[in-house]
Amino acid sequence: MTLETDQLDKIHTENTWLGHVQFSPKDPDLLMFCHEGPWHKVDRIWTIDIPTGETQLMHHRTMDMEIAGHEFFSRDGKTIWFDLQQPRGKSFYLAGTNVEDGTTKKYTIKRNEWSIHYNIPPSQQLFCGDGGDPSQVANAKDGMWIYLFIPKGNQLQSHKLVNMKNHNYDLEPNVHFSPDGKWVIFRADFDGKSNIYGVVLP
Repeated sequence: MTLETDQLDKIHTENTWLGHVQFSPKDPDLLMFCHEGPWHKVDRIWTIDIPTGETQLMHHRTMDMEIAGHEFFSRDGKTIWFDLQQPRGKSFYLAGTNVEDGTTKKYTIKRNEWSIHYNIPPSQQLFCGDGGDPSQVANAKDGMWIYLFIPKGNQLQSHKLVNMKNHNYDLEPNVHFSPDGKWVIFRADFDGKSNIYGVVLP
C-alpha cells in the first residue's frame, strides 16, 4: 500500500500460505517473505525484487528433514540469518545467506544453546538468542536462558544473560537488541502475564 495515496498494489500472489514479511533495512525494493507450513517440507525463505517481481529462494535444502526458518536481516541488509538444522533436531546452526551472491556461513550451536529466535545488533559483531524449553525441537535439558553469542571461528560462544526457568515458552520471548546495542529486549511471563523485559549486556 502506498501511504501517500492509499493505493493497494499486489506485488506477488501464490496459492500458498505466505508470511513473515520483512523489508531489507537498506534496500527498500527488496522484500523477504516465507512459505509457512512444516519446515521440513517447504522451501521457506524467499526474497522478491519489488520493481521486477523476481523471486529468489534463499536457502536450498541439502538433505531429508533439513529445516531453516525464523529468518531475519542483518543490519546492513547484506545477509539473511536463520535457524538451520541438518537434519531437524540433530545438528544446530545459526546460518546466514548473502543476498547478492548466495553464499552461506554457518555457526555451530550446542543443543542446550539452540534458540527459537536469534537476532543481531547494529555492530553486527554479536548475536542473541531466547533459548527453549525441553518440549522444543532441540529437546534441550538446560536451554531456558536468554543468551548472548560471540562468534569464535565457526562456532558461537555463549553467555547466559537471563534465567528463564519461570517463563512459559508457549509465549516465545522473541529477542531483539536495543537500537544502541546495549540491551537485549524480550517478552516473558515471569509473574503470570506477558511483559517486556530488558537486560543490559555485560
